[in-house]
This record gives sequence, C-alpha cells and structure tokens, in this order.
Amino acid sequence: MTVVGLIGGALAISRATETHWQVRMPLSRLAVDHGSAGIVTITLLSLGIILLALGISLYRAFASLRSAGRLSPLAEWLLTIGFAVAGMALVLTGLFPIHGRASTVIHNVAGFTIPIVLMTIMAGARLSLGSLGRQFDRWSAVIVLSVIILFAASSWVHLLPYGLMELICFVLIGAWLWVFEARLRCLLADL
Repeated sequence: MTVVGLIGGALAISRATETHWQVRMPLSRLAVDHGSAGIVTITLLSLGIILLALGISLYRAFASLRSAGRLSPLAEWLLTIGFAVAGMALVLTGLFPIHGRASTVIHNVAGFTIPIVLMTIMAGARLSLGSLGRQFDRWSAVIVLSVIILFAASSWVHLLPYGLMELICFVLIGAWLWVFEARLRCLLADL
C-alpha cells in the first residue's frame, strides 16, 4: 500500500499540468488534470483494493483475538467492516472524480469517509483491544489530533494549502496502518 501510494502519488504530481496544485486546490483535482488523471484513478483504485485486502487479512487476526477473548464479536465485526468501508470509499473516490455535480458529490462523500472511518478505527481499536503499548497509544492520539489540527489549519484558518494538508494526512494515517498491523502481529504472537 505504501509503495503504491508513494509511486502513484509521485507520478501523478510529476505529470500534473497544473504546477501549483498543492497551493490552489485539493489533491483530488489531480484526478481531472489531463496529465495526471489516469495515474490518480489507477492509484486510488489500487489503494482501495489493497485496503480491502488488508481488511480481509486482518479479519483472521481479529477472529483469533476474539477466540482468545481479547476482542468481542461486535468489535471484530466493526473493525472488519471499517476496513471494508474505507477500501470501498477509496475505490469510489477514484471512480468518481471532481467533474460534474453528481460525480463531485460522490467523490467528496467518499473522500471524507476515508479519514473519518480510519480515525474511528484508530480510536475503536484502542477501545476494543485495550492497549497496544503505551507508545503506540500515544502515537495514535498524536496522529488523530494532528489530522484534526491540520484539517482546521487548512480549511478554516487557511494556514496550510489544502492539497499539502491532504498529503500529510495520508502519510500519517498510512504510517498508523503500517504500525497497527505490526502491533497486531506482536499481539497475536503473545497469545
């Protein structure tokens, strides 16, 4: 997922005909830039499919944790569904670029769903699983607060270009997913 996001993002940015995209518009506008549109679409579709696959692979981990009494059946279901919803939202974001009213509405709803669901998973995983380590818990809280502060700084106060804020938030949430999966593997190894 990291490799696809980095390569796809770098290619889309390098192929964009609008050279000041990060200052003037959201990252999503790259999906209608004639130089980067195809790359952005393929990248978002690929990331959505990979996130769905991650959710499927984590389902086995969640099932093992439920069997060991570390996770309730409801929490197992909610975490699994959360990854499925985030993956599908990524796919929809790629399939429906900001172009025309209906497409833009679908794109925006799906685009905002991704970070909201993933941040809910961050909080829900902590509540459901208990601590995944103090350092991981603190790091998770810092990421959630950072995403909220970055969004406010960009959207309401206009201290940061929106496209740059999106890019930073993608990196932060992606890093959290990477470490979360690693912490789950450690937790399963200790059962």
